[in-house]
Amino acid sequence: MKQVMRLARHEWSLVMRDPRFFIPFVAVPLILIVLHGISLFAVSGDPVQGWTLTRTFLAVLSLVGASLAVPLGADAFAGEKERHSWETLLCLPLPRNQLFIGKVLGVLPFPLKAGWVGQILVLCLAGWNGCLRFAEPMEWIFPLLLTPILSLFFCALSVLISLRSDTVRGAAQLTGLSLLILFPVVIVGTQAWSGHPVYLMYLLLGLLAGAGVCFGMGMKQLQ
Repeated sequence: MKQVMRLARHEWSLVMRDPRFFIPFVAVPLILIVLHGISLFAVSGDPVQGWTLTRTFLAVLSLVGASLAVPLGADAFAGEKERHSWETLLCLPLPRNQLFIGKVLGVLPFPLKAGWVGQILVLCLAGWNGCLRFAEPMEWIFPLLLTPILSLFFCALSVLISLRSDTVRGAAQLTGLSLLILFPVVIVGTQAWSGHPVYLMYLLLGLLAGAGVCFGMGMKQLQ
């Protein structure tokens, strides 16, 4: 596990070398937070309606955070092939199947932080506006739980697609297509099943199972 974390830290350092890469990680959640503030304080005067808007923004921020795994995950293995460092990667002193875990952990913190920071700021605005008191605990706890699980799923999926792709562009396109398909599923699921914890748990377990399948397939291919 020590070698896996060393690989993950190496991936973090590569990402953080270019600060411009973080522009979409900051800009997109910031735009959503500003829109949420405008909706609460300038458009909606009804606290109940304000919480309905907040709940939607919380779900969207989960998806936006998870979507940021696409450019990072697409480069995980396909980038190594394009840079002709694939053979060097395979020679690292750790089991090959653990390379997949290290690559996923190298991607995960960035979409996770983007989603969580955005959601916390949205909840702060909702508390300031006073509409948070109309929320059931599960209505705001669930999106906070959804963010890490959804991020893990998309990180594992994007790294798996990158492993099976020869170019970063091809990996990014396939992962983006998968994201577009799952966007409405998660949005509709979180909105339609709000207040029904059992159904929401099924959604979380389904995402965890999907992440587990991606891990299994990726680790098996690297053996």
